Amino acid sequence: MGLFIEFLMAVLAAVIVEIVKIFLDKHTLERPWVKTFLRLLKDRLLRKRTLLYVAAILLVLVLSDLTPIRLGETVRVMVLGLPRQEQLVNDALKEFDRGNFQNAIDRSRTVISEYSPAAGREEHQLESQGESNWTEGKVPLGKAWEAMTVFSHGSLNSVALAWWITGRAQESLGRTCDAKRAYEATAGYSRAWTWDPQFWPIRGWSPFGWFWSPSDDVREKAKSLACQESQN
Repeated sequence: MGLFIEFLMAVLAAVIVEIVKIFLDKHTLERPWVKTFLRLLKDRLLRKRTLLYVAAILLVLVLSDLTPIRLGETVRVMVLGLPRQEQLVNDALKEFDRGNFQNAIDRSRTVISEYSPAAGREEHQLESQGESNWTEGKVPLGKAWEAMTVFSHGSLNSVALAWWITGRAQESLGRTCDAKRAYEATAGYSRAWTWDPQFWPIRGWSPFGWFWSPSDDVREKAKSLACQESQN
């Protein structure tokens, strides 16, 4: 399905290129304008050069997904929407930002219940392999390829952020003990990272984006937050 969508986008891009070329060449258009335009467009679309445009654009889209700047993935997300796991986390985060804290908790629970087993395996694997932890902040172009490894741990990153959202939402609702437990769970995913692309529209690496660690963000709060069970 993804490859088919990329093919359609490549065809569309090639058509746009030909349309632009027709309008740039003022000498080709004659009265009646519409009829002449359609005839020229039909002739151009059947040329080998246009097929080469389609092939070249499709190749760029496919190969880009092997790089930190994923044009093909960007096209697929534009058409199909975000992958389920990522969409669930985004929905929870949006609810939290809107102040709908219980909704944020409920959506985060869905992420946690579905992806916690995979997240635990990824955390354990990274620890057992002795993988060095990532550095918080922006990612320079020279480290863009390394950042792709962090992106590949989708379940780990999603579950850690879901627990972070849960803790923040519970604390906002005054449920101190529930918030503390959520923060402790977040702190347990020390190898998880959240990527903020800073409105960069292309999937993958962003020259303006940065990583931050949900675990580091709440570790001290998990220790210091006072919890009296009678409060909840």
